[in-house]
Amino acid sequence: MEKIKLLFSIITITSLFFCSCATLKNVTQKQVNNRKVEYVEAGNGSPTVVLETGLGPDIKTWLPIFDSLAAITHVFAYNRPGYGNSGLLHAPENVKQVAEQLHENLKATGQQAPYILMGHSAGGLYINMFARLYPDEVASVVFLDASHPEQFEYFRKHQPLLYSMLVSSTTKSKRKYELSIIKGTMSDFVDAPPFPNVPIVVLTAGKKSSPLETDRLRQKWLRFQSELAALSEESNHVVVEGSGHFIHKDKPGVVLEEIRKIIKKQ
Repeated sequence: MEKIKLLFSIITITSLFFCSCATLKNVTQKQVNNRKVEYVEAGNGSPTVVLETGLGPDIKTWLPIFDSLAAITHVFAYNRPGYGNSGLLHAPENVKQVAEQLHENLKATGQQAPYILMGHSAGGLYINMFARLYPDEVASVVFLDASHPEQFEYFRKHQPLLYSMLVSSTTKSKRKYELSIIKGTMSDFVDAPPFPNVPIVVLTAGKKSSPLETDRLRQKWLRFQSELAALSEESNHVVVEGSGHFIHKDKPGVVLEEIRKIIKKQ
């Protein structure tokens, strides 16, 4: 019971941080195939950096790096259904549909490929699928302490407390549709196209994400991260020392430097 209370406290504190008064500039909305989509874009140049959030935080999670990214190249961030002011109508039912909706959003808002896809946590699943579905539009993929397709099934079998907390917090949110998505993630990737041989950067938190992260779970997480890096022959896997799960908040300079390196190679 004390562990459960502790985890709830961690979730609450994190949510309060990302629901602060600070906000992104020039956030707007657009109807895309009868869906209300909230998004923000800034900067000039190519490739365009496309930002995909994890479960829970909305686009304000990118505040620590958004303006700095926009000083380097064009950057685009959006809210999935139920996040921020994005509508819940036509919410996606699986990982593939999330990627397809992102593709529709990019086209409808006038974004130009190629894209550098950057996904944090569960957002890594969605950009992983996007790269498989639209390989010709992807310049590079950056996984920020990103989820592995087998992660949630592993949690269900071997980390029941973490899994039950994840299920509970997702069910109680406006984004409860994502619960069925994460439950079906592993099977979604079985039938997915192969990952393209594009450059990959995997940035992994150097610190444990919570007191509930055991040494066993930590080692499994590192194996998952290594497997993401193995998706491409051209990859760079960096364990970011001193950073927790939100690398773009804890170590924004590391994220920005990796983007600079990618653009320099284009």
